Amino acid sequence: MKKLLMIMALAMLAMPCIQTNATTVKNMGYISVNATQTKEITPNTANVTFTVETTDVDSKRASERNNQISAKVISALKQELASDKNANIQTKNFNLIPNYKVNKNTDETVIKNYTAVNSVQVKTNEIDKVSKLIDIAIKNNVSKVGGVSLSIENQDQFAQELSSEAVKKAKELATSTAASLNQKVVGIKSLRVNVYQQGANGVRLYKAAAASADASTPTPIEAGKIQLNASVDAEFYVK
Repeated sequence: MKKLLMIMALAMLAMPCIQTNATTVKNMGYISVNATQTKEITPNTANVTFTVETTDVDSKRASERNNQISAKVISALKQELASDKNANIQTKNFNLIPNYKVNKNTDETVIKNYTAVNSVQVKTNEIDKVSKLIDIAIKNNVSKVGGVSLSIENQDQFAQELSSEAVKKAKELATSTAASLNQKVVGIKSLRVNVYQQGANGVRLYKAAAASADASTPTPIEAGKIQLNASVDAEFYVK
């Protein structure tokens, strides 16, 4: 019981201080500022999707033929990416699709043949090898090459650095604005930081051209830059 009374007493003693601070903050002026910071970053990760399609009247043969080509493609890609310890090659999906036709004599829909579709996704940090990977896959009878998705791995590190720079810029702007009004920044009322990439979902797609007959001329892939932006909306107390 004594412990409870002591806590209540301490709370009552603290109440005037809380009310005084609240009144001070309530009557204090503030400045609203917006600051942005932008940085262009070279992509360090590439994702490429290769698709192998095989068709046969027999579903088993279509599947087996697809497995043979896919295995050959994967083996060749792994060999090229042997130096990339973070490389990842995996089957994205596999489908066996029946193709139908209409029997002209009976108007009945029947199965014409089967198409096996296997999509293999490759992830690598060796951006400079993307062109060669595409050419190797096509040389090994891959049916389709999807778009090349270039992105920034470990984006959090860049986002933290950029947001810190944007917050610093916002504080400097608030300080200079307050000084022009013979005021000083004394605290933060609110702060909101938004970090985002330029473009839809922060992903850029690059379509690969057909492989050149000349092995010395690789498929052209232009990595470009990804723009990372940090926007800060802040309110600073001044007096």
